[in-house]
Amino acid sequence: MNSSPNLVNTLSEAQAAESKGQYEKAFQCLAPFWDGYSQFPSAIGLSDAESAELFLRFGGIVGFLGNSQKISNSQEISKNLLTQARRKFISLINFEKAAECENYLALAYQRTGELTEAFDWLNESLSRNLSENHPTRINSYVIETLLDIEGGKYEKVLRRCQELQEIFEKCASASDNGSFHNNLAIAYKNLGNPEVALKHLKSARDFFQKANHKIYYGAAENNLAQLCHKVGLFDEAHLCAEKARKIFEQIGDRMREGYSLETRAQIFAAEGKFENALKLVNNAIELLEGGESYRNLVISYRTKINILLSLKRLSEALTVMTAAHNIAALYISQELAKEIIEGAAALIREKYESI
Repeated sequence: MNSSPNLVNTLSEAQAAESKGQYEKAFQCLAPFWDGYSQFPSAIGLSDAESAELFLRFGGIVGFLGNSQKISNSQEISKNLLTQARRKFISLINFEKAAECENYLALAYQRTGELTEAFDWLNESLSRNLSENHPTRINSYVIETLLDIEGGKYEKVLRRCQELQEIFEKCASASDNGSFHNNLAIAYKNLGNPEVALKHLKSARDFFQKANHKIYYGAAENNLAQLCHKVGLFDEAHLCAEKARKIFEQIGDRMREGYSLETRAQIFAAEGKFENALKLVNNAIELLEGGESYRNLVISYRTKINILLSLKRLSEALTVMTAAHNIAALYISQELAKEIIEGAAALIREKYESI
């Protein structure tokens, strides 16, 4: 079963599915080499190069798939597989593939909110001697701007994207171009320039549609919903968020479905419809709890705190604040845990000062 010709075709099919965000399909392509999520692939009869590539593909796919479907301990499994693959590629003096492993490792750490470690692995990848137009290097640039966005470094993202614009226009895939415009849009939105953000988000959506990448297409719709909400276009915001939710439900991506529900909860809260907002944020939390997307879960908890305080349900809000603080302290950072307490305290002062 593990013959080289068979493996070449299998890996090619898996990578093609992965490039479109079809992670379940990609995993099924590789299923004959896998005995369970908690085990390493079977590499009997394979060369070192073949087994390294097998570990790489499994490591990337398990990370993506676990993130969307709540596979227990998925990111640790992904990290272990990718570390093994990287070690093999380095021993084979294949630094292009080592860099690809390092990109995936950066994403695995990003998913669990460990941004320092994510940057460490990204910098390892960027240190490899790859050309500027190499697909792995372009993917590194996408990850770089993603991590800077999560760190709130929006001005840095704008400067970096300006430096990289020509490379992406000439050399990047439709999917990477979509990510480039999506990250630019998020930066512009958070810097108070919604008009430019809207332009880039629509470009991102077009690129993702061209790439037939439904996960990213749905994410672009969700980002459009957040932007419309920010400028007060509530009806359009609801439509975009619901479209995103349906896309994620269709492809079985529970994490992102939860995130789209949290977006709608924010929209309802902005409209003053707090009971509707509470129902949706509870649905979002139900989808996110038990998974490993701790940062998204904390975001939903913080939205719920705001809603509960708006409804004058202080004791419940404090309970949720404690849960959010504990998750942030355990899985993300002490800085975020502190920010949650300070943010909740500010909201309490704001909403109860007139009482």
